[in-house]
Amino acid sequence: MILMTLTEAVATATGVPALYSCIGAVFILALFCYIFYPAYKCTKGGLGCTETILAGGEKSNCEGDDLLSLIIPAYNEEDRLPIMLDETLGYLDKDRHNLTQLFEAAIGHSHQRRNKSLIKYELIIVDDGSSDNTRNVVRTYAATLTSGDTIKLISMHQNVGKGGAVKTGMLRSLGQLCLMIDADGATDITDGLPKLLKEMHTMNSRGGNNTTLPPKLAVFGSRAHLEKESKASRSKVRTFLMHSFHFFVKALCSPKIKDTQCGFKLFTRGAAISLFTNLHLRRWAFDTELVVIAEKLNICVSEVGVIWQEIDGSKLDGGKLSLALVSLGMLRDMLCVRACYFFNAWKLQSR
Repeated sequence: MILMTLTEAVATATGVPALYSCIGAVFILALFCYIFYPAYKCTKGGLGCTETILAGGEKSNCEGDDLLSLIIPAYNEEDRLPIMLDETLGYLDKDRHNLTQLFEAAIGHSHQRRNKSLIKYELIIVDDGSSDNTRNVVRTYAATLTSGDTIKLISMHQNVGKGGAVKTGMLRSLGQLCLMIDADGATDITDGLPKLLKEMHTMNSRGGNNTTLPPKLAVFGSRAHLEKESKASRSKVRTFLMHSFHFFVKALCSPKIKDTQCGFKLFTRGAAISLFTNLHLRRWAFDTELVVIAEKLNICVSEVGVIWQEIDGSKLDGGKLSLALVSLGMLRDMLCVRACYFFNAWKLQSR
């Protein structure tokens, strides 16, 4: 019935023969289904998971201002994840005193921590249905941790995509600040984390912070050469895809953020809850929807240049055809986001 009605509409509008009208109608219907497939997919549930505390957690996991949560989505990362965890935890432990001071400043002077102890870290590794030994690698690593910090393993019951994995981890985190960080360690955390904390402090100061509640803020790490010391080493293919993607982000989502896809982002707890509760996209382009949601909910977002390098083993290194399909899928996702919010198919909860 839908196809017949669409065929008649095409024939009436164009005056072409019925056969060509039918072909055109099939194409339009197929394109419609393709564009709105992410919207259909997000209505099917599928974010079931199992959470296990592997290390730490002795403080009954109460929410507190002295906790920084790091959410690490991982899919088949048995080789790269241990290296990243070594570097990340080594830095966090070694520079804990300095990061405590930056943390205090970032959450605002009117929201000081309840005690004077150094901050603790909550590492949440979200295994997105890996088929390799990722889960056991995390368990083995957690058994060697002696710093007293918390390591949680969230095992998704099926592969849901990076967006779904990050959403799950964020909504199960307990920290006053939540850092999204990729499992490959492509962003230099020794450079990026202090910069993001300082920028959040600047945003807090600029806003005056006169309310009784902590403000909702987000700081995105960026590879868009926002400052002279930013460095990035990318392949030519990635560079081309990056510039093309930025063009469509500017046209379809927002011109304010130059690099939405860097996997290094810091959120206040309020911002994390508001953004990820409303997030629909589950695959690669979920970051673009975060920008759209932030603008609609008036959540302040800033960008800071970070040191980044391409790491071997990327999920996008499957050849030119794979890159083309991923790029097309991300464009489709952005069109879906634009259409769903424009037609009010997706409604936002203000939390």
